[in-house]
Amino acid sequence: MEDYSALLSSAKTIAKDAGALVKSHLKDVHSIENKSYFDFVTEVDKLSESFISDRIRSIYPDHIIFGEESVSSSEEDEDEILDAIPSDRYVWVVDPIDGTNNFIRGIAQFAISIAVMINREPVAGVIYDISLDELFYSSKGEKSYLNGKAINVSSTESLSSAIIVTSFPGADMDKRDEIMHRLYERNQDIGSLRIWNCAAIAAASLACGRVDGYIEPGIHLWDFLAGKLIIENAGGVFKNMDGSEYDIHQRDVVASSELLFNEVASLLG
Repeated sequence: MEDYSALLSSAKTIAKDAGALVKSHLKDVHSIENKSYFDFVTEVDKLSESFISDRIRSIYPDHIIFGEESVSSSEEDEDEILDAIPSDRYVWVVDPIDGTNNFIRGIAQFAISIAVMINREPVAGVIYDISLDELFYSSKGEKSYLNGKAINVSSTESLSSAIIVTSFPGADMDKRDEIMHRLYERNQDIGSLRIWNCAAIAAASLACGRVDGYIEPGIHLWDFLAGKLIIENAGGVFKNMDGSEYDIHQRDVVASSELLFNEVASLLG
């Protein structure tokens, strides 16, 4: 099996350095732009992505960067950009600040998410929770770790004892209505519900057993790719919301332990 440790090491260092940069601007008065209805970007998102991209290019000049801000501001469709990337090239999938709305308000749930993929599959992934200084990471064929300690998904067996995490989609109001309607219908079956609006921290929290299920509609590749690898290498299951296998073009995902997956997926009908 190919060794991806060098890629992972680079991603870890870049994520922590970018996190320090973001944290240094936390108390600034931010310049805020609307990307869509409830989806925002600040000057710090752009600064972070530029910093991360420059660092990647300095180490891996032949690699491709698929960053949230550069892709979302492009006139080209996100899926068309993905399809145009040769599958045999290394691609760095970057979310420079996941949880921008939280960052703007000073809520301590925002993170750097960096994944490296080749052949449409992630081979290295890092999530850095800036506020807690927690670095979650994994690479293909290896375990998942939090600050150097191996992690695993929870052993919760019952939905009635489970903590489920979801988010409000920032742009798709139909998905927002759908997910809240379905969870409302099943609310008495769920132990507890969290709405965090930070996909990376939700995925990392599932991987280390803090929560038991993760449902995310209206998502993008930069939101979930690192989390997918970290969850699966921590013993979890990560699929499209319809129960089919992972697809990089998918926007709706569900994840949990193997023990609980069918019950978590059943919440979505």
